[in-house]
Amino acid sequence: MPFDSLCKNKIFKDVPNYKDIIVDKHMKELFSSVFTGMSGRYTRMRIICAITEEPINVLELSIKLNLDYKTVQHNIKVLEKSNFIIREGTGYGDMFFISELISSNLPTLYYVIRKVEAKLDKAEKKYID
Repeated sequence: MPFDSLCKNKIFKDVPNYKDIIVDKHMKELFSSVFTGMSGRYTRMRIICAITEEPINVLELSIKLNLDYKTVQHNIKVLEKSNFIIREGTGYGDMFFISELISSNLPTLYYVIRKVEAKLDKAEKKYID
């Protein structure tokens, strides 16, 4: 399932051209481990895109992304463990926000995603348009 324009227009709108990105090596490794190597990598990127648009809870995410609640819940845990998202609240309706770790390293995340797309070269699995 290709990503819609949300990722490009919301998250990466101010990222420099791919060739001009200065990559943070530590962040590249961290992003690669979460967004490229494991199953669920596309789901996690879709969650990041949706949360960037507006803070949202797990139920709303599952509806918006047309995913099983448990799938979203699992991927939220992976993103939280990596400190990519922040939880506000203490219960069922907890809201999730993008962390400073993501927002301050967007060029490196963009670089990692584009590099993976080039390797995969599969139109049906594009991260961004």
